[in-house]
Amino acid sequence: MSTTPPDLPSDPQSVASAPADVPSAAGDPPAGRGRGHRRIGLPRQRRALAVTAIAVLAGSLVVTALNASASPLAAPEDAGRAGGCVQQGGPGQPGQNTPAPTSVSTVEQAYHCVLDHYYGGSRLDDRTLLQGAFQAVVRELRKRGVDRPVAVLPALTGDHDKDWPLFARRLQEVLDAVPDDASLRSALCVTAIQGLLAALHDNHAGYAPGGPGTQDAHPWGLGVTLNRTLPAAETAPDFTGPLFLTAVAAGTPAAAAGLRPGDVVESVNGVPVFTGGQLNPGVVDLLHPAYPQRTPVTLTVRRPSTGRTRHVRVTPGELPAQPRPHVTATLVAGGVADIRLDAFAPGVAQEVLKAITDLRATTELTGVVLDLRGNHGGVAAEGNTLLGAFVHDAAPVSFCDAEGDCVPQPVDNSTPLLHLRMATLTDDGCASACEVFAAGVKDLRLGTLVGTRTAGVNSGPAYLYQLGDGTLIRMPSQHAVSANGELTDGVGVPPDVYAPLTAADLSAGKDPALARATALLPS
Repeated sequence: MSTTPPDLPSDPQSVASAPADVPSAAGDPPAGRGRGHRRIGLPRQRRALAVTAIAVLAGSLVVTALNASASPLAAPEDAGRAGGCVQQGGPGQPGQNTPAPTSVSTVEQAYHCVLDHYYGGSRLDDRTLLQGAFQAVVRELRKRGVDRPVAVLPALTGDHDKDWPLFARRLQEVLDAVPDDASLRSALCVTAIQGLLAALHDNHAGYAPGGPGTQDAHPWGLGVTLNRTLPAAETAPDFTGPLFLTAVAAGTPAAAAGLRPGDVVESVNGVPVFTGGQLNPGVVDLLHPAYPQRTPVTLTVRRPSTGRTRHVRVTPGELPAQPRPHVTATLVAGGVADIRLDAFAPGVAQEVLKAITDLRATTELTGVVLDLRGNHGGVAAEGNTLLGAFVHDAAPVSFCDAEGDCVPQPVDNSTPLLHLRMATLTDDGCASACEVFAAGVKDLRLGTLVGTRTAGVNSGPAYLYQLGDGTLIRMPSQHAVSANGELTDGVGVPPDVYAPLTAADLSAGKDPALARATALLPS
């Protein structure tokens, strides 16, 4: 489910928070299969959408992976209305339109796309959407120094069809009043769509103004990951530090400079990380330099394991290509399999099961630890396939429409049961499909959750829709409800055993959450 607006930057120095995830096509689940759920009748088309959605690993503006199994669907085209948006279909094929300038007509497509396809879209107050769009336009006008007297939101009525012409006429007047610059006018329309989507306040709704395949072609930066998840979970308290490195990627400028996980950042370019107990946001930005910036960054870092403080000068540069989501498997505490998976990417469930089978070929396993820390989500059906190794005839999640009609998403009963005890590690980097999995473990009593609360970025299965200019918007038409009927979106899934990771632990090579989890399993 997604993300976000989840940010999933292409720069590995940033922490992902929200991917968009949905089940793969598998046909309607049999009635009565889900614990805590009952199958409520849905219109045929909506039932089909519930199980034939695309999977999106995306940030608020960056589409990083696309999978689809539904046929393209277009919204009805009313008389006088711009052509409807097109739901994308075909694995990894988000559309082939040549990008065109974004215009008022494109904004109209986005407006009707939301009303036609978003969760409860027909019930939305269009005045809130159009106000968000116009606020974004005014902000951009002021930012560029071209504010105009005509940039005033007209009086709206709350009638979807009557309000659009009023808004469109005013937006066009603004475009006519600014300097004659096609790129400026296109940018203002892009901003209007961004504001429209932002007004939904949905972490799985977003906009990719560059169209498909716009992820950063130049992985760039220092090569560090911080303990401050961006954007912060809705339940997260104010960040008071310390700010430290949770990972330093191999072959990066940070690794070459000798930085290590656990190093506490005390200042950047002489600016303290905290002033009066408040984080200086510009400091974090300096640690995420954009391509092609090469200005050296000087960090003052303290290494807890030695107590030594030193100044490190790092020049931003090209980073190694990000590896595809992968699975790592090791043995801990003699017979416990420690399985780490950083995303629920297509095929990852079978990779996990194969890794466990390979370990069992040489070792008598007594339990499994599934490490989902930093797992930004992916394809929800992959999680259900993996859960099928621990329970059958259960549904960890249901997808519900605005009328309250729900479709349980069952585990895969074809997955052979492992008959092993299980513990799962979570943190606030576990988002979307990862949270569906964690909630399933908790609600179905399949094991113990150890670590910290998940991100709470779990709105619902997101679909991609292409507009006439080749750009993409994503949004859910359903919301996710856990096996116990609870909403985890905005709340997250709390652990059963609280075990946060500290800078001192990382610096000393310790992992208290893993230690607590293995202690819960038989050795």
